[in-house]
Parts: sequence; C-alpha cells; structure tokens
Amino acid sequence: MRSAGVPSSSASFWWMRSGRELALIAFASFFYFLRFFLSIWVTDPHGMTYVQLMQVFTFPIFYSAAIQYLYRIVPDEWKATGQTVLALVFFGVSGIVASYAGGWLYDRLAGQGFYVALSAMSLSAFLFSLALLAAYRRGRAGGALGGGQAV
Repeated sequence: MRSAGVPSSSASFWWMRSGRELALIAFASFFYFLRFFLSIWVTDPHGMTYVQLMQVFTFPIFYSAAIQYLYRIVPDEWKATGQTVLALVFFGVSGIVASYAGGWLYDRLAGQGFYVALSAMSLSAFLFSLALLAAYRRGRAGGALGGGQAV
C-alpha cells in the first residue's frame, strides 16, 4: 500500500502552501477516520484493498503537512533539530508504542471492534484538528498569533 502514497508525496509541491498545514492535517485526519470507519463494514478482501487505497490521502499528506508546520513554527537555527525530533517521535517512539498498543488492542477487540476503536480515535483526532484550526484562525484574526499567514 505504500506505493499508493508515492504520487501524493511526489505532487505535494502543488498542494502544499505555507500556512495551510493545519487545514491539510485536518483533511488527512478526516480520511484516516473515513478509512477506518469503512474498514468496519467491508468484509470482502478486494473491497478492503480499495478502502486501503485511501492511504493516498492519509499518511503522505499528514506527514508532509507536519514537516511544513514544523518548519513554520521552529526558529531557523533549530529546524534540523526539530526535523530530527519529529522523525524520532513519528517513526521511532510512536511506532513502537503504536505497534505494541495496536497489537494489544487487536487481541482484545478482534477485527471489527478494532476498527471501531480506530475510527473513534481518528474521529477525535479529526475533531481536535478542526478545533485547533478554528482556534488558530480566531487568534490570527484577533492578531494574537501574528504573521498574516493563511491557514
């Protein structure tokens, strides 16, 4: 499935604009929710393959937007360190924790219940990203977050 994300990652220079990172994170979060929610109901292996093709709209967009957001909020002299910490957390610590916790959760809930839990977590992440985006826009409109950058 990783190859499905290659076109999205490759084309990111077209849709990635500075200041739009939070909106893209919300967009990717919605597709994570949709992907996991649809996985609850799909029982056919071919259908599940098509659902998993939504990977195009999840990981590559989320990760690209996270890196861009990091570059925007971290001072220039700390950008390399910030990117290293992001990679360590994103691929290291969170990968270990998610693999362990995901395996534990799957053992407890089995297939459909597992996807219900993933759907609930990704829906809460999507709602949180919308709240964060709204708070950022309100703060920017009030002048508190400065910069004049679009979100």
